Amino acid sequence: MNSDSTLILFTSSFPFGNGETFLESELPFLAESFGRIFIVSNNLSAEQTRQIPPNAKVVRYPYTASSQSKMLALLNFLHLQNELKFMSRRGISRSKTNLSTLLTSYAKAHELNSFLENVVAENNIQLSQLSLYSYWMNDLAAGIAMFKHKNQQVKAFCRAHGWDVYFERHTPAYLPLRNFITSQLDAVYCISQNGKNYLDELTREQFSQKIKLARLGTFNKKNVLSKSNSQKLKLLSCSNIIPLKQIHLIVEALSLINNFEIDWIHFGMGAQKSEIEKLALEKLAGKKNILFEFGGQISNEALLNYYSSNAIDAFINVSETEGLPVSIMEANSFGIPAIATNVGGVSEIVRNDENGFLLGANCAASEIAEAIKKFYALSLEEKSAMRKNAFEIWNKSFNAEINYPAFIQSISSL
Repeated sequence: MNSDSTLILFTSSFPFGNGETFLESELPFLAESFGRIFIVSNNLSAEQTRQIPPNAKVVRYPYTASSQSKMLALLNFLHLQNELKFMSRRGISRSKTNLSTLLTSYAKAHELNSFLENVVAENNIQLSQLSLYSYWMNDLAAGIAMFKHKNQQVKAFCRAHGWDVYFERHTPAYLPLRNFITSQLDAVYCISQNGKNYLDELTREQFSQKIKLARLGTFNKKNVLSKSNSQKLKLLSCSNIIPLKQIHLIVEALSLINNFEIDWIHFGMGAQKSEIEKLALEKLAGKKNILFEFGGQISNEALLNYYSSNAIDAFINVSETEGLPVSIMEANSFGIPAIATNVGGVSEIVRNDENGFLLGANCAASEIAEAIKKFYALSLEEKSAMRKNAFEIWNKSFNAEINYPAFIQSISSL
């Protein structure tokens, strides 16, 4: 570790609230590699819920754009003109909505650039010893790209997940300044090959040497594998209870199964909690073969303890969009196969008929039910093989003990 080195890490909420739990796995590796870390969080209200290393300091930063910044953004015509040309080349509409989104994003980036100048000055940071890291490929990444444009001696990079990569997940289908971000940063680390391919195509491979694959990872420190049930089927899902996670489809699928026992538990909270719990009572409460439980929001440590001390047959995820789900990585690390929709980078971790089953992106509840039935009907030998494959795929591609040191080595060599 270089004791003079400084990392400024930009997050959405970490270490406040319950978001970005996967950063808990990565942060200790970063702390060993930098003399000091500033964690800049956009969360302005929640209580701090996660511990941070002794050499880290938290700064709260508002994710807004002032009218003054918007005016300054308009004056910086060159960068905006380059983005307009990029939009034309990619067939992206210059609608009023898209132009307003672009202006707001650029204004936010401009404000972050000013914020960084103040942080550097107030803390006597040597630019040659400074690394800037946005955990998301968002307006904050555009801000550090702007700072990097003026200060070439600084290292600057970001991760790219799912919602911050794929234009079609947004209405309208546009994410501002992605070409600018990629052109200015030293590297963009995609968490999935699917995401890397998307950005390569988006930029016409102009910056393919900068767009790198750096998968996230999880731990199984206890080195314990979950056991399988012999009679009933124990299913577990873990996600926010929001529309894109489509938890209602799990409920409806379970309502279609009558000939064997299923015990389903869901961990997570969200805006649809009451609605989904009501649906489950209506559809499942009268079925003698179905038990269900909503376990609420639990810590990552509690979830991993649950995996290690309970027999779970399969993990289920029917999201309509994903990057590369950490939740499936965690399940696989305990040898738990997955039933999941084939969206985003899911097929990189769930290999059909090897460590689970892939469902169509727009699957119906009946198709989910058939996949559950198919899994239940497997022989003990077939289930055992799936569990072995689940662990081995995780250990090869998604083990934090391997992935995060490799990531640190990569950013050190930028």
